[in-house]
Amino acid sequence: MFSQDLRLRASVDRATVRENESLTYILRAEGQTRERPDFASLAVDFDVLETRSSMSVQMAGGQTTTVTEWLMQLMPREAGNFTLPPITLAGSLSNPVDVEVLPALAGDAPADIFLEVEATPQTAYAQAEVIYTVRLFRGVNTGRSSLSEPEVSGGEAIIERLADDREYQVVRDGRPFATLERRYAIFPQSAGPLTIEPVTLDAVVITSSGFRGVQVFSSEAVELEVLDPVPPPQQWAGAAWLPARTLELTERWSADGEPMTAGIPQTRTLIVESEGVQESQLPELAILPADGIRQYPDQPELAREVTQRGLQARRTERYAVIAQAEGRPMLPGLVLPWFDVADGTWKAATLPPRELEILPSAEQPALQPVVDPLAVPADTLQAPSPGIWQAVSAGLFVAWLATLGLWWQSRRPTPAPVASADQPTPRRASNRRLLRQLRAACQANDARRAHALLLEWGALRLPGPEPSSLGAMAQRLPGGFAEAVAELERSLYGPDEGAWNGTALAAELVQVDSVSSSADQRGDDALLPLYR
Repeated sequence: MFSQDLRLRASVDRATVRENESLTYILRAEGQTRERPDFASLAVDFDVLETRSSMSVQMAGGQTTTVTEWLMQLMPREAGNFTLPPITLAGSLSNPVDVEVLPALAGDAPADIFLEVEATPQTAYAQAEVIYTVRLFRGVNTGRSSLSEPEVSGGEAIIERLADDREYQVVRDGRPFATLERRYAIFPQSAGPLTIEPVTLDAVVITSSGFRGVQVFSSEAVELEVLDPVPPPQQWAGAAWLPARTLELTERWSADGEPMTAGIPQTRTLIVESEGVQESQLPELAILPADGIRQYPDQPELAREVTQRGLQARRTERYAVIAQAEGRPMLPGLVLPWFDVADGTWKAATLPPRELEILPSAEQPALQPVVDPLAVPADTLQAPSPGIWQAVSAGLFVAWLATLGLWWQSRRPTPAPVASADQPTPRRASNRRLLRQLRAACQANDARRAHALLLEWGALRLPGPEPSSLGAMAQRLPGGFAEAVAELERSLYGPDEGAWNGTALAAELVQVDSVSSSADQRGDDALLPLYR
């Protein structure tokens, strides 16, 4: 099925250029159209050097969308701040784009080939991101060439190459240069002076006379001043050092806005997104316990996006949240302190406390209000008949005899009470409920629900400390059961992550249910010695 709505989005590859440098304007159209856009409004303040277009078909969510892109290379005519106006196409309107054009750099006549480098900022905090930009200008043709990678001296740093190279044209002293721009993210690891050594270009140069020769070109070195980490304020004492440009903390629930049911897990997803850091720098979130709530963590997911502006990191943590009983428990809030390198201050991303509404499970009836008999209005009480008084008197006599018998019985030693299988304890009822829900999750091949329920069952039935993960749980189970649990964990977190078949685990649970039922009939915990 094709998407018919036409959506336009305009952008540029560089929002700040000099008046002798070109930029690329990109108009992206999502949807079908036979029309071509009119770019005449772009030629008011810019010269159009080149125009090209491309078309592709993308599929998402069962829909097929046609995507057309027009790319125009523009050269500004003068310095200033300009707004590239919206473009109209098939009744749709794109967004305007702002561009800043700086004055051209003055200087000596440039060579045929030269390199320029810059670092932003040149004074940075330890482990904070520095953007290092290399520009190669070529006024003549070159053959085979090799541009070196940046290196540092005087200290240690992690260097990451950013996105793809960008190519554009620059005019210096009336002479056009083909320009290649390459960017890096540099993370100094300790305070003190740090030198970014010159980068070099080895190139076969082809002159107008046809001369070919290998030449070596070098850039300038760049000096950085790296500052010590700033201690956090007292309110966040002990917080990890996390220097970043931006940081956001968000929360999602698998059934957001709906009440939970006791014993039925929901997935709580916490996402940390930050600019100017590596994904390995994002710390584990400090999840506080909550009364009546169990939270079982999945393995965290770390991801990054590499852009021309720098690294963007993401950490995703998922928790299976299970309420133990009906009520309105409160989940504590979250606080993640971080250091804003832009203004040099500590800040915190926060999530407020969250009240949960928990409904009773099918096995747990809703709590009924206790009616105070004294609160019943007097006019609703009826006087007992004489026959009732006779029955009450007889009952009181029988109760007196029973009390006398109990007094006599209490003077004799009595054996310890044994729970009847006909009257299961809450512990046994919870065990049976969990086993039923586990088998249902296995039959539905629902790996995440089986994971949460299995951990809750282990906390209830296994001796010793409560298992914190499936791996820890598998070490305390017999062979077949342990392998079925390990298979579940591999499907969630292993390299073969994918669809899970719950048949093997369901078969093990049948045996567990049989042993558990026999133990319940004897009134003991015979199941427990199997799992050490």
